[in-house]
Amino acid sequence: MPRKRRSVAAEEPKDVLTAREAAKYLRLALPTFYRYMWEGKIPSSKIGGRYRFKKSLLDKWLGKAPEGEAVSGRNKLVGTVSAIKRDMIMAQINLDVGEHKITAVITRDALDALGLKVGDKAVALIKATEVMVIKEG
Repeated sequence: MPRKRRSVAAEEPKDVLTAREAAKYLRLALPTFYRYMWEGKIPSSKIGGRYRFKKSLLDKWLGKAPEGEAVSGRNKLVGTVSAIKRDMIMAQINLDVGEHKITAVITRDALDALGLKVGDKAVALIKATEVMVIKEG
């Protein structure tokens, strides 16, 4: 009995979809999907005379956040690295965020993996379950 050949493409995740696959992915009836496409509501490309659809653009159309972006914007503060103190195991990074200064302590391995240097742009991702308040003065 001859063995069936398995397509390598069938095993890999597909980022480019046919119209039928895209309609199914978006959970739209095919006629509705085509109408949206012709009205310019759904992003498409023509490859070899056929319409193709990037899954990442369809996700954006659906309003899904890209991978790695599922964190609330209020938890991310963009700043500039103003100082780095290194120890054998730990490192302290100071970020200037506007008029505020944020200090983070991370492992030395993490610092080396990030490749941070003074002057680099970096994002402070705030994840806390409690906040301490101290009276000034």
